[in-house]
Amino acid sequence: MDRRLQRRRLLLKGAATTVAALVGQGASRRRAETRAAVARRQVSGRLRYRLAAATPDEIWVAQDFLRITFGRLFPDVEVTVEPAPSGEDPLLAEMESGTAPDVFDTWRDAVVKYADRGQILDLGPMVERDLSAEEVADHFPWQWRDFVLPSGLRFGMPKYVNVVVLWYNRDMFDEAGLAAPDDSWMHETYADAARRLTRRDGEQVTTWGLYYPAFALDRFFSKVEAWGGHLVDPEDPTRAAFDSDEALAAAEWARALTFDDRANARRDHLFPAGGGGVADTIGRFADGQLAMVEDGFYPFSTAVGVGDRFRWGYAPVPRGPVRRRSLGTAGGFAVWAGTPHQEAAWELVKFLSGPEYQLELTVLTGYLPNRFSILTEWKEICTRLFPVLADANLDVAPQAMADGYPANRPLFSRDADAQALIGPALERVFVTGEAPVNHLADIARQVTETLRR
Repeated sequence: MDRRLQRRRLLLKGAATTVAALVGQGASRRRAETRAAVARRQVSGRLRYRLAAATPDEIWVAQDFLRITFGRLFPDVEVTVEPAPSGEDPLLAEMESGTAPDVFDTWRDAVVKYADRGQILDLGPMVERDLSAEEVADHFPWQWRDFVLPSGLRFGMPKYVNVVVLWYNRDMFDEAGLAAPDDSWMHETYADAARRLTRRDGEQVTTWGLYYPAFALDRFFSKVEAWGGHLVDPEDPTRAAFDSDEALAAAEWARALTFDDRANARRDHLFPAGGGGVADTIGRFADGQLAMVEDGFYPFSTAVGVGDRFRWGYAPVPRGPVRRRSLGTAGGFAVWAGTPHQEAAWELVKFLSGPEYQLELTVLTGYLPNRFSILTEWKEICTRLFPVLADANLDVAPQAMADGYPANRPLFSRDADAQALIGPALERVFVTGEAPVNHLADIARQVTETLRR
């Protein structure tokens, strides 16, 4: 068993009291009051909760914790936690055949294909009925807002916050004579640092100064907005707006850094055998192949991956010519519209999104919780479990929440149809390099034509 699992299982033994022991009796009393209020409702049923991207250990922890805590609140509700299957997503087919899980993890970009088929329960009426104004205000406003789709349907409740930040190798910065990145950085400074940090053996790059995956639509959009442009016309979701001068200038910044300077790692060069997910990226960073990475906020996974090989830290994504913008996710818990136990599923989602389970997720993953009121407890847990994080600038993520610059990618009127056109175009520009950035202007016009048919 690796060190991460040993730490987790030691700390999660007796899951109902683990968090209280870490964060003190005040938090315990607050949760006890919540439990007393919730327990007045009588619901029953058998529920399946599908946990996305889960390891067997995460399944075990979630199942055990829910049995002890949620099970005491609702003894007539039986919850089975199951992993999301690998490979092609079967969820839509399961929904249409009546075999879908009652509750599942999803996020804003992905949920539209289910919501468009009427398969997502609108939680808006239940939120209005059961949550106080104070509870709603405890959530980060931009994330809470983005759980409502353009149709008006509230597709779920927040699971955690992931915000794109900058990871950097402090030792490499020192060796290059560079000051650590901070909130004064603009994208010109960013690009210059990436070039200076890139190392070569002849023509062969051995260390890239940066890995920014511009080929991913949600990452591309953040640069477009940092340059003052838009992916989607804010007044008309049928019109693609990334054919503007601002959007194309943002694209050229990334293209030139990737192909002209060879300072931003190409996906096919960094991952020649395929892959390229979060775990793979952390591995390349930990191996010293990347001096900086613009990616999500994964404190525990990064701490475990890097170990004691070098000093590292987090910084905010640098500001563009017009604004600072980074991706902030609306990942959460959704309820299948076809569940025969809607009220029980809603109680489970409320609990999963509540402070008690949020802090348990912190013990498990270190992810930023979904509300202001437990940020101090989150940071205390993180630094107790991984002392190296005390010097990694964990405050970058809550500061981003306070500053309000993270955002979800805006959705097109028929988002899946738009993605089908844009995805291959981004690959041609930023992965293979076979198309110039003006190709994106042509694709924007195609998207608009398609959505308006």
